Amino acid sequence: MILSICEKSYMVQVFLIIKIFFKMLCILAPIIIIIASIYSMFKTIKSGKDEDIKDNFTMIVRRIIAGLLIFFLPNIISYVFMDIVKADDVSFISCFDTASAEKVKSLKEKEAAEAKAEAEREKREAEALEKENYQKDQAERDKQKKVFEEEKKKREEEERKKQGLGGGVSGSSETISTNSPGVSLKEFKGANGSNMKYWEITPTSPKSNLPLIVFLHGMGETNDPGGVGSLPIMTYANSTKDSRSNQFILIAPIAPSNGWAEKVKMVKGIIDETITKYNIDTNHIIITGMSMGGYGTFNMVDNYGSFFSAAVPMSGCSDTYNPNAMTGVPWRAIVGGNEGSIHRCMNSMMGKIQNAGGKAYVDVVDGADHGTVQQYYRTEELYNWMLSQ
Repeated sequence: MILSICEKSYMVQVFLIIKIFFKMLCILAPIIIIIASIYSMFKTIKSGKDEDIKDNFTMIVRRIIAGLLIFFLPNIISYVFMDIVKADDVSFISCFDTASAEKVKSLKEKEAAEAKAEAEREKREAEALEKENYQKDQAERDKQKKVFEEEKKKREEEERKKQGLGGGVSGSSETISTNSPGVSLKEFKGANGSNMKYWEITPTSPKSNLPLIVFLHGMGETNDPGGVGSLPIMTYANSTKDSRSNQFILIAPIAPSNGWAEKVKMVKGIIDETITKYNIDTNHIIITGMSMGGYGTFNMVDNYGSFFSAAVPMSGCSDTYNPNAMTGVPWRAIVGGNEGSIHRCMNSMMGKIQNAGGKAYVDVVDGADHGTVQQYYRTEELYNWMLSQ
């Protein structure tokens, strides 16, 4: 109602007084008419004159009509002038009070501006909330993507570890010569610029998932492919490569200079490439070596631990290695009964590995010395043991 909006307006106050007056008149008018009529009728009856009664009756009718008019008129005026005056009926008020009309118009404009501002605020809040939700969703998606990529990387690393890949020099091999089917001299060219030749012996038609034996030669065969190729383990592997029931692939790296300690990564690179090429059974990778290659066997296990399924050093030993790093691999050390200090070293080192919780023992070849002990590589039982680990 306009009264609640413009209660300080002078014209509105006047209208309010008029409305109250007419409302009171509506109540008092019928009462006055009734009292006046009763009094007049009583007075006329008391006089007893017909002429007075007739005149008085006419007057009473007039008074009743006037009373009815008085009764209905205030309500009509109240409806027309007050009840239809709404807060948005500016044109009506402007006929009586220009200041009030301007005030109402100003209030309307203010309310419209506030409504518009509220709508814009709600729109901004909705857009901000939508943006916030999008950012949260994007952050969650990024988080899930990161987790997925980490899990993928972890799976790839686990698969790589399972396959035995990594830790060696990357590179590729080229075949230098092929002596017979399944027997090749190759050269591994490392990405670091280093090269290393090696012999590879496989069954004529190699199957997938075969075990791998890695043989490291002694000092006398350094940089001598022919010398390495004629060693007992090589000739035995070549002669039995197709006839034996428990087939395997053998690789024999050829050290370009004395010692294997500085060459373990090149050897591992050759192993990695062979694993990939032939789909090697990574649960059965054996490292073995003669003399200097016996030291090299310890070097390889010291660097790559339980990557190998078995370690067989022959007539080459040092008891300075950490035995705790050797416990993940079963050991079978082979030494000639006439090798003296090497025999004592083998007993000492295998004993340390056993005390650390590993599986290790020494196999003594009676009557053999440093030059003849490697004939033990022609013993079928030795291969059965290596391939069963």
